[in-house]
Amino acid sequence: MDTSSATAQDHLLKVMDGEIKVSQPVSQELKYRRNALVPISRLPTETLVEIFSLLPSTAHNSEYVPYLEWICVTHVCHRWREIALSFPYLWNHIHFTKLTLAGITEILARAKMSPLHVEADIFPWKEAQFDAFGRQLEAHISHTRHLTISGEFHTLLGRLLSPAPALVSLSLTKSYRLSVSPPCIIPGSLFNGTAPKLTCLELLGCSIGWKSPLLKGLQTLKMVTPTAREMPTLEDWLDALNEMFQLKSLILDNATPIISYDYPHIPEPQRTATLPSLTHFDITDSTWDCALALAHLVLPALISLHVTSESQSSGGDDDDIRILIPYVARNAHGPQDTAPLQSMLFNGEEMHAEIVAWTAPDADVGVCNSVTLTKAAVSARLVWSITSDGWWGDGMETVVFDAMLSHLPLNAISTLSVQNKTRLSKEVWLSHAPRLTKLNQVLLVSIAVRAFREMLEEDAPPDGRPRLPRLTKLILSKVSLTLLRTWRLCDMLKKRKEHGAPLEALDLRTCIGQELSFRLPSEIVGNVQCPTKTLKVRNSAFLGWSGGLEPFFLEEEVTDNDEYADSRDPWKDSMNEGGEGVELKFDFDDWGVNLESDSWIDQL
Repeated sequence: MDTSSATAQDHLLKVMDGEIKVSQPVSQELKYRRNALVPISRLPTETLVEIFSLLPSTAHNSEYVPYLEWICVTHVCHRWREIALSFPYLWNHIHFTKLTLAGITEILARAKMSPLHVEADIFPWKEAQFDAFGRQLEAHISHTRHLTISGEFHTLLGRLLSPAPALVSLSLTKSYRLSVSPPCIIPGSLFNGTAPKLTCLELLGCSIGWKSPLLKGLQTLKMVTPTAREMPTLEDWLDALNEMFQLKSLILDNATPIISYDYPHIPEPQRTATLPSLTHFDITDSTWDCALALAHLVLPALISLHVTSESQSSGGDDDDIRILIPYVARNAHGPQDTAPLQSMLFNGEEMHAEIVAWTAPDADVGVCNSVTLTKAAVSARLVWSITSDGWWGDGMETVVFDAMLSHLPLNAISTLSVQNKTRLSKEVWLSHAPRLTKLNQVLLVSIAVRAFREMLEEDAPPDGRPRLPRLTKLILSKVSLTLLRTWRLCDMLKKRKEHGAPLEALDLRTCIGQELSFRLPSEIVGNVQCPTKTLKVRNSAFLGWSGGLEPFFLEEEVTDNDEYADSRDPWKDSMNEGGEGVELKFDFDDWGVNLESDSWIDQL
């Protein structure tokens, strides 16, 4: 190509670029006018803004940044961009951890003076990034509405000396990702003690002086402090609470006054703190400290009480538990409650006991494991969990349940669940049955069946009325229906009929046994719910009748505590590859039968 030809082409390109440049404004104007005719462009500006504001709620990725959705909006068309940029509150959620310094500066410029929602995880940060965050926070604290910081921030708090007139909520979570980390105590100089709109304060892993002016006017307070903490005196604690007239939700974890463990006792209250607006109270501490706190509180509006306590009892000593129980019970239901306690659940394990009660009927019915219990406990009127860090004597959980039942109102309880490894003795059932006059449904795990059955088989009380007169449904959870169990169950069902209070429904859907194990009860109770399949086993403790009784070996041990593990499939374990029955090994207990007697079959 010669030089003249190349020069001509370069000239032609320049002419065309010039024409394109001249035509761009015209093209953009035409596009703008065309977009204005599209139906969506006829929506009012206010309507579009509302639609834009909903974009973050449609994102399910925990890593997303809300305004990234709105950045996409600004790239759709000229009108959408103008609208998005002209409404500062679309940009006021600022996550400092997920933006570059340039990005933070741009977003802050777009947010202008709108109330800010600031969030940051400042671990691990380089010094320059930490310093930039501190400067930006200082500059904008006057119009920060929500502030959430996690990580190592104790030096940062010392820089925030200006008042925070717009601050509504403050959440501080101390990081434990460093092997050596100094304790974090909120300085008294924070915000110059001035945050007049602060209603929600959440402190996790750090503490604040109970004389701090930031505590006044709160509606929500959550304090989860380290074990090694600066304990408030009882007087300072009561003084602070008495000024929280608007407090509705209080969560205290290791954040209450402590009792002297040299001579532990609950002193007669010389003064109390009244929280007239408190509806939800969650306290976690030692048993003694929980009792000390509850003894000095008056909670006239309380509708939800969660107590998680750790007992220091050892060698069977349960003094601290017995002292706590009356204080828990007196706050478990009060005159402010519009409905009585109507459903209850006992959850016992080794070194652990838990009682959950609801004012709603049937609230315990759907609980089958720890996950469903956690969900159901959210709506509970009472959740009391007691754990021992020492040694509990045999039957200690039964003592705990018995003592708590003695203090709770039971006259309206309609459904009751006994879960996990809960033991309730026959004597406990007999003691409290007269007050369970409206109980119509009971769920029992295997370990709890025997005592309950023996209680129902007792002769009627002197007044002639059967115990639990309204009981119509029994649910057995994961019970192995062996020969003895089925026979005893049928015997109890017959006696209920004789007492004039027959069961109307029997739920055996989670139980295991042979077909006859479910057919025999159905001949006594009309409505029996059975599992979808039954076992084929050679284990002689299970039913294996074909016209008579098949004896089982005398060396077999029979026990109530034969729950099969959740991780196993008992149906699969009962079959070999060819579908033939195989012997299942269960740990069985004495159901009142002397196996050494030649007439043991007659004892059934």
